[in-house]
Amino acid sequence: MKQNKLLLSTAFLLLCVAYMAVLAAIPDGYNDMREHAAFAREMLSGVRPTAGNFMFYWLVNIVSLFSGNIRFSEISLCLLLAGATTYRLYWSQKKIVAVTTGGKNSRLDYWLSFGFAVSLLFVFAIPIPSYSLDEFMYIGNYVPNVWHNSTVLFVFPFALLLFEQSYRQLTQYEAQRNNWILLFIFLNVFIKPSYFFVFVSVYPLLLLLKYKLKKEFWQGILPVMIGLVFLALEFWSIYLTKDPFSNEKSSVIFQPFYSSPLFPDLWPMPYAFIFSLFFPLLYAAFNFNTVRKSQLFWFSSLSFIVSVFIYLFIAETGPRATHGNFYWQIVICTWICFFVSLMALLRDFKQQGKTFKNSLLLSVYGVQVVMGIIYFIRLCATGNYY
Repeated sequence: MKQNKLLLSTAFLLLCVAYMAVLAAIPDGYNDMREHAAFAREMLSGVRPTAGNFMFYWLVNIVSLFSGNIRFSEISLCLLLAGATTYRLYWSQKKIVAVTTGGKNSRLDYWLSFGFAVSLLFVFAIPIPSYSLDEFMYIGNYVPNVWHNSTVLFVFPFALLLFEQSYRQLTQYEAQRNNWILLFIFLNVFIKPSYFFVFVSVYPLLLLLKYKLKKEFWQGILPVMIGLVFLALEFWSIYLTKDPFSNEKSSVIFQPFYSSPLFPDLWPMPYAFIFSLFFPLLYAAFNFNTVRKSQLFWFSSLSFIVSVFIYLFIAETGPRATHGNFYWQIVICTWICFFVSLMALLRDFKQQGKTFKNSLLLSVYGVQVVMGIIYFIRLCATGNYY
């Protein structure tokens, strides 16, 4: 326990340094983190009205002791991101260690679980064909990790907790768990609603298939309905109220295959899909008979598919048109696919040992982790997160 606390404390400090490095590296005008810290200061001063997704910005102000100081607000932001990412690390390790324990060397099991949890912070797309076209590693791919967008980084652990609690509800229903689901819905919506868009599309369907129209379905759907009310309030505050920084209003529209700056050309998308999710796809292909019976794989896979459909068919107009706000759910859902596949592979190693298939899959996963490390180093060295 003491060892774990020390490791997590060290990880927190290193992540603080990492986020400060990213903040310093990315130029102004492209720096979401610096802009989000500025949003927080503007809300504090009253220049900017409190937005629908207000929670992160006000937490930045609280941690900076309401100073309104540029440096303090940026340090506060990095501390919050480090805390959220450290919790994601802890959450991942806790799940992995439950799979890896039971061997002859418990100390080795522990370090392996920690190492794999760290790897999940770096795992990344293989940038084919985006790198050969434009030397892009992030744009044009379905990435499971980003380092530059503070709101998606902060909402990440709350999205994972919502995914976990809803999956538990699908496997073993408990009425009390709906309270936790409602809490995590609230946090997701008012920090960044990206994952909630996916959740509200997939979870009710799986709930209906599992429980039909029994009381479990109606009780389980209630937090989702309340979440839709939260989302409506947020929509009103963002799109239907006056923006002091622009006379032009933004809106949300149905626009199939909208060409976004994140995927300026659509033709590479199928290739990007294969090479971005190469490890999860390969795992599913090699273990198809097992995967097709797994509710967890169905939940994660459907979530990813819906996340991409949202990106392809929903867009913003006005000043927010180039913000790419309907991409971020892809990051979370892609990460979940990697996590679910890695957990399954580690379980296979425990049950089957070092077979050729398992070793090959682990090697592919390792390649995608190395890609993520290269991406992070390039980002810090050049300030280019593309």
